[in-house]
Amino acid sequence: MPTALETKPAPTGANPASSSSGIADRIFRGVCAGAGLAVIGLAAAIVLILVIQSWSTLKHFWEYQLLTSSDWKPDADPPVFGALAFIYGTIASSAIAMLIAVPMGVGSAAFLSEIAPTSIRRAGSFLVELLAAVPSVVYGFWGIKFLRPIIQFLFNHMGGPNTAGAGILAAGVLLAIMIVPYITAISFDSCRSVPRAQREAALALGATRWQMIWGAVLPYARPAIIAACFLALGRALGETMAVTMVIGNRTEINFSIFAVGDSMASVIANRLNEADTPQARSALVAMGLLLFVLTSLLNIAARLLIRRMGRKRKSKRSAITALANPPLAAAEGADQTEERPKLQPPLEKSGDSHVSPSRMAWNSLMNWTMTSAMGGCLVISIVPLFLILGFIIWNGASSISWSFFTMTPQPLSTGSVGGLKHALVGSTILVALTIVMAVPLGVLTAVFLAESRAWRLTAVVRFITEVLGGVPSIVLGIFAYSVFVIPLISGVKPIGFSAWAGSFALAVMMIPVVVRSAEEALRMVPGSLREASFALGANFWQTVVKVLIPAALAPIITGVILATSRIAGETAPLLLTAYGSNSMPHGLTQATPFLPGYIYTYSTRPEPQYQQEAWAAALVLLGTVMMLNIIIRLLTGKRMVAGN
Repeated sequence: MPTALETKPAPTGANPASSSSGIADRIFRGVCAGAGLAVIGLAAAIVLILVIQSWSTLKHFWEYQLLTSSDWKPDADPPVFGALAFIYGTIASSAIAMLIAVPMGVGSAAFLSEIAPTSIRRAGSFLVELLAAVPSVVYGFWGIKFLRPIIQFLFNHMGGPNTAGAGILAAGVLLAIMIVPYITAISFDSCRSVPRAQREAALALGATRWQMIWGAVLPYARPAIIAACFLALGRALGETMAVTMVIGNRTEINFSIFAVGDSMASVIANRLNEADTPQARSALVAMGLLLFVLTSLLNIAARLLIRRMGRKRKSKRSAITALANPPLAAAEGADQTEERPKLQPPLEKSGDSHVSPSRMAWNSLMNWTMTSAMGGCLVISIVPLFLILGFIIWNGASSISWSFFTMTPQPLSTGSVGGLKHALVGSTILVALTIVMAVPLGVLTAVFLAESRAWRLTAVVRFITEVLGGVPSIVLGIFAYSVFVIPLISGVKPIGFSAWAGSFALAVMMIPVVVRSAEEALRMVPGSLREASFALGANFWQTVVKVLIPAALAPIITGVILATSRIAGETAPLLLTAYGSNSMPHGLTQATPFLPGYIYTYSTRPEPQYQQEAWAAALVLLGTVMMLNIIIRLLTGKRMVAGN
């Protein structure tokens, strides 16, 4: 008979004293499961509403020539809604971005993981994270004022046309800068996960540092790197504001390097609110559905690759452990007959008599060259961050005035354009309302995922949440636009442009970030805390609310701040939902002004007064987002779960 000390602890998340009773526990578990089902319901609703709103176009798919024409003629009989030019602009700009970003991102990740000293690794990782935090509308504003003049200067020397630097090339370069952090971050993590024994084996065989990276590290990390490329491509395909501000917004297909074009996301943002006919609106929503399908497939492929690498990594670790320490491997149950990992290409010992001095000199030269190249990738990747920060601070600091924070917009005829007090208030309202909508649902879903791991539904909820996190913001804007702004059901008057509509779109964006961070935080809580709580007679809901969440509160708050910094700079979905206003917001059911919208609007105005307002708004927005991310960095530096 086992003693008390020998009795096995209760499974995580289950209290044997209250598993068969306790109405409160059942209600709490039901609420958490309902939150998980709500996430699935959101994803299903997005698909359903996009299909419903685009159904008239889908029924006349070939008649409207959606994929076979580049003409957009809503007034023709029958109407023509050719999206070929928009699809070409999206693919061309994304292809340019990937050609630039993939080698830069992988090179930066390899340098940070395998070569950089600890201080440079930390600083480089932090700067890459900050680059990812820059709002897309700030990228677009910087692209107009800095990147486009440089590209036009190059066009002039190449005999190209005067497009003010706008075009597919400018969009591709700007997208590359935006997606490099995603490739770098995931590739860095995958490189760091390569077992130390694999590196040591390569170096013991006489490999140089570069040969070790090329032959041992990158092949092992390849699936995760490919997944990172898929995620980055999905991000590039769905980017709206930055592309809209630099691509030229012209409906044409031109294969020249000087080409001006448009993208699917840009045309939706620019034309959906002004669509004159139901058919035109349906065609634009159909493009949104196509964009949703493309990005979702890319995200699903990326997730599957990452999971496959996780299983492969586990088996390779077993093989390497068996090679390095057979007794330990046997104790862990490793398969001793598993094929040992091979290092490709074969590496030569530097002391081998068959290796000529010229070959050794060549290897040394290649090692120095590739090390310098990878370091150069990191430098080139983070230089845009300093250019953006310096450019915005230099121009924005001189444009900020007291009236910017205390006045609303005034007619230019008065001699002053006033300020953006109303937009600051409106953005605060939108962000606060979004947090109220998203955080409770996100935390409850995270509790369900972390504490109900045996349920088959948890895997579905987790997967749907990950895919939902990769949906382009403009698609979520269409979703909220269809729910709140236009009649979804005949005879039912919608709320219209409002803070509710804008916050709903932002909340759908925020939920996946909160769920992921909160779940990881809850899983970090030691099992001993759960067991101690149950041993003291606490129920499941008491354990979660009074023990687990307080223990994981710091990283949960960090995740909320991270999600807040992401939505604070969003523009595209708010153009379709909150819409904007030149007066102070007086209610949640009215059109609501927001700061990023004025950066987008004022950046294209020729009057210098509006340009100054745009600079000041960009500085305030960028400063807020940077401050939030620095707070996150400080919190994560001390992110220890209580009780650990």
